[in-house]
Amino acid sequence: MQSPGERRSEPRLKTNAPVIVRLLGAGDSTPMGGSILEISGRGLLVSVASPAACGTPVRIEGEDTLLLGEICRVEHSGEQWKLAVRVRHRLKGLAELARLNRALLGSETTRPEPAPAPFRVDR
Repeated sequence: MQSPGERRSEPRLKTNAPVIVRLLGAGDSTPMGGSILEISGRGLLVSVASPAACGTPVRIEGEDTLLLGEICRVEHSGEQWKLAVRVRHRLKGLAELARLNRALLGSETTRPEPAPAPFRVDR
């Protein structure tokens, strides 16, 4: 249940999923490691070591998932930066997609690759 002052339309689930974050746009940045701290249907909160500007498009790669979105809030927290990201696109099942692509191109391996575990959500 949400607190009386809470304005979010969706619940946020706490997690600690490792991800690779890449800032997009002019002069695309080098990838940086991070962690998803909270996730909801339309957004997430990511912890990274470097700051980024609000409005920056971002690519976030996790276990078997690719997210594209835009940074909508930035907070400094100790040695980390928390980036609130409004997710615009999600692509799941990347391992299966890669396997199907290899099969279509005729380079399918004889042994299927194990699927990575999905994001772990702590409740």
